[in-house]
Amino acid sequence: MDIPNELPIIYTTKVLIPGYILKIRLQVANYSNLLNYLQTNCDSKSIHIGIIPESDSDKAVNIIGTVGQVLSIIRVDSVPEDFVLVTEGICRFKLDETISEKPLQINKIITIENFKNLQGNEKTIHELHAEFSKVVNDFLTYSEPSVFARDTLKILFNKTPLYQTVDFLLKTFIRLTPADAYEILRATSLNHLVRFVINWLKRETINEHKCSKSEKTGLVPVPSTLLNSIGANRSIFLKKPISQELNQIQLAIKDSGMPTSIHKMIMKEFKRLCEMNTSNPDYSVSINYISYVANLPWNKRTNETLDLEKAKNVLKSNHYGMEKVKNRILQFIAVKILNPDRRGPILCFIGPPGVGKTSIAKAIATSLNRTFKRISLGGINSYSDIKGHRRTYVGAMPGCIIQAVHQAKTNNPIILLDEIDKMYKGSSGDPAAALLEVLDPEQNNSFVDSYINLPFDVSQVMFISTANSAANIPQTLRDRMEIIYLEGYTQEEKMQIAEIYLIPKILKDHNMNELQIFICKNTIKDIIQKYTKESGVRELQRKLEVICHYIAVDIVENGDKIIKNYVITPELLLNILDSELYNVKNALVEESCNRIGVAIGMAWSPVGGKVQIIEATKLYSSKEKNRLVLTGLAGQTLKESVLIAQHWIQSFVKKNEVNIDNFCVHVHLPTGGIPKDGPSAGITIVCALISLFWKIPLRPMIAMTGEISLNGYVLPVGGVKEKILAAYNSNIRTVIIPDHNMKDLKTIPNNIREDLNIIPVKHLEEVLDIVIPGGLAILKNPSVTTMEICKL
Repeated sequence: MDIPNELPIIYTTKVLIPGYILKIRLQVANYSNLLNYLQTNCDSKSIHIGIIPESDSDKAVNIIGTVGQVLSIIRVDSVPEDFVLVTEGICRFKLDETISEKPLQINKIITIENFKNLQGNEKTIHELHAEFSKVVNDFLTYSEPSVFARDTLKILFNKTPLYQTVDFLLKTFIRLTPADAYEILRATSLNHLVRFVINWLKRETINEHKCSKSEKTGLVPVPSTLLNSIGANRSIFLKKPISQELNQIQLAIKDSGMPTSIHKMIMKEFKRLCEMNTSNPDYSVSINYISYVANLPWNKRTNETLDLEKAKNVLKSNHYGMEKVKNRILQFIAVKILNPDRRGPILCFIGPPGVGKTSIAKAIATSLNRTFKRISLGGINSYSDIKGHRRTYVGAMPGCIIQAVHQAKTNNPIILLDEIDKMYKGSSGDPAAALLEVLDPEQNNSFVDSYINLPFDVSQVMFISTANSAANIPQTLRDRMEIIYLEGYTQEEKMQIAEIYLIPKILKDHNMNELQIFICKNTIKDIIQKYTKESGVRELQRKLEVICHYIAVDIVENGDKIIKNYVITPELLLNILDSELYNVKNALVEESCNRIGVAIGMAWSPVGGKVQIIEATKLYSSKEKNRLVLTGLAGQTLKESVLIAQHWIQSFVKKNEVNIDNFCVHVHLPTGGIPKDGPSAGITIVCALISLFWKIPLRPMIAMTGEISLNGYVLPVGGVKEKILAAYNSNIRTVIIPDHNMKDLKTIPNNIREDLNIIPVKHLEEVLDIVIPGGLAILKNPSVTTMEICKL
C-alpha cells in the first residue's frame, strides 16, 4: 500500500496499534480543518492520517505514531457537534519536520516497517523461541482456553511465521491496557513484542492458578518450571507496566520528600490511578491532583542569608527615608540571626499608594535571599479563593496560598498579601476567616487546603501584608499582625527620591543612559506641585516617564541627527505635559477666606491628606425649626458629626442666652463626586455653623482637624502628618489639632514644623477663641455688630 510521506497529524488519548481498528471521537469545532480535509479527499481510494498519543505532544524528538487508514467518517445525529473517525492501523512512523501548523498540522514522516523477524544471533533467537513456546504451553494448561483456540495455536505454531502467532495472541487473548498499547507502539523489534507477550502470559498464568487454588488451601502454589523461567525478573511480572507519564509522577512522589503518612495516602491514590482507564472522566482529575501534590516543595527550602550589613545596604539602595520602617526590619533580621528558628511577627505595612509598601517587601526578600511571591487580595470575596475548592467541584483548584508556595518551589518564601484591606465577605464565605489559619503561628504548621486535603506546613513562610487603611482590616486579622505605618512624603523628600532613584531608573528602562539628559530641580518641583497631588511617588514617576517618551519621539524622528544634550526646563515642561493640573496656591482655599459660613478642614484619604472646605447656609422654612441637610457624598460618621455640632451649638446658645430663632441649615462638602467620611471634621463643622449664625467670617488661612464630644471636648484623630502636609502644600501656615495629637508631630520634618504655627486645643471654646475675630467674648455678646467684629 502506498503511504504518502506527508500526513495530517492528530493527537489522541487512545493508542492505535498496526493491525487494530480504532474509533476516534472528535469535536467539529476543534477539528473542522481536519474534517474539511477528509471530505475534500473522500474520492481517493485511501485516506491516511498520522495518529500520535497525546502524552507525546510535549516531546521534541523521537516521536512515534501510527499511520491510520480512514475507513469511514460517522456523524453523530444525537450530538451534531461531534464526529467519529474509524481508522485501521497500517504501520508505525517516526515524526519528521513540520510542513505547516495552521490551519492543519502536516508533517513529513518516516515509515517503519512492521516487524517480521527476530534479531540477534542464532543462539539468542533459539532461546527466545523456546521460551515463548514453553510459556504458551503453560498458559494453555492453566488458563484452559477453548478447544478451538488450542487447535488454532497448534496450526499457527506449525504453519505460520512467529510474528503472525504473536499478532494472534495479542488480538485474541491479551487484554491490553493503555499502558500496554503504548509499550507495543514504542516497540523497536519483534524481540520486544515477543518479550511483552511472554511476560503477559506468565503473569496471567500465575493469576489464573492463584484464583483456582487459593479458595481451597489459602496457599498459591506456582509451577516450579514457571518460577524458574521467571528467575531474577520475577518482580516484573507481578507489577502492571505503567505509562511514561505515570512513571514520571511515581518518580516525583519518590523524590518529593513528603511525610510518611502523606506518602501512604498519595500512593493509595496513585495505585487507584494506575488501575483506572484513561477514558474515565476521573482520570485527568486524579492525575492532575497527584502530580500537583507530588510537586509541592515538601522539604525544599532556600538557604536564607542573615547578614545585617547586607540588609542595610539593600534597604538604603532601594528606599529613601523611612527610617522607622528600616529600623524595624533590621531588628527583625537581628533577632533571626540570634535565633534562626524563631517565628517572627507578621508585618503589615499600612500607608497611601506609591509610598513603597510592595517594594520594601521585595527588598526584605532580597536581603534574606528568599523567593518572593505576591498575592493580590483586592476584590477577593470567597473563602475558597484562599483555601481552595474541593475536588468534587468542576474546575476545582488550590487556593492562592498553596498556589504561591507551589510556584515558589520552596517552603520558606516571602509571600506578600497585597491589599489585605480590599477583601470583602461574599455569598461564598468570608476570606478573612480563611486567612486566620494561615496567619496564626499555632495553626499554620498544618494548613489544610481544600483541594489538596492534606496538611502542609506553611510555618516557614514569611508573610507580609499591605493595606491603605487599617480601619478596613478585620479586627481578628489585625490581632495577628504587627502594624507598621508608612506615611506620605514631603515635597523635599519627593525631590530627593526623584533625583536619586526615579530618574536614573527611568533612563535605564528607556535605554537613555548614554544621552545627556538633565531635568532641572525647578522642573521636578513644578511636577510635584502642579501635576501631582499624592502622598506617594507613583504619579511623579509617570510624569517623569512622559518626559522620556517626549525625548524618544525626538530621537526617532531625527534619526542620525540625534541631539545628545537635553535640558528639561519648566518652560519646556509646559510643552510636554500641557496645562497645569493643580493650582499651587489652591484657589478654592483662598476664595473661601473672609466668607461667612465657610471653614477650612483637613481630611485623610487612602491616597493621602487633603484640604476640605466645609460650607454652611441657612434654610428658610416656615414649618420646620430644626431641619438639617447634608450634601457632598458624606458618610454616616460625618452625618453624626454634624448632629453633634448642632446640639453643642444649641447648648452653647442656651448657656450664653444668645437667641437663634431658626436652626434650619444646609451643610455642604464641595467636590461632591468624591465620597467623604471619617471622625475628624467635628471642630470644622462647628466653626462653619458658628460663622453662619453669628454672621462672622472666620480668620483666613487657618486649617483645623479634630472630632468633638457632646460636651465640646476635642478628641484625637488619625493621619495627622498627611493632613498637615496637605495644608502646608496649600500655603496654609496655621493649623489647629487636638492636644492629644501633639505626639504625632515628631513624624513631620523639622523644616516644615518650624515654618508652621501648630496650635493644640482641648476644647471647642479654645478653637472658637482662635478662629473668631475678637475671640470667644464676641460670641457671648450678641449686641456687637458684624461690622464691628470685622474691624477687630
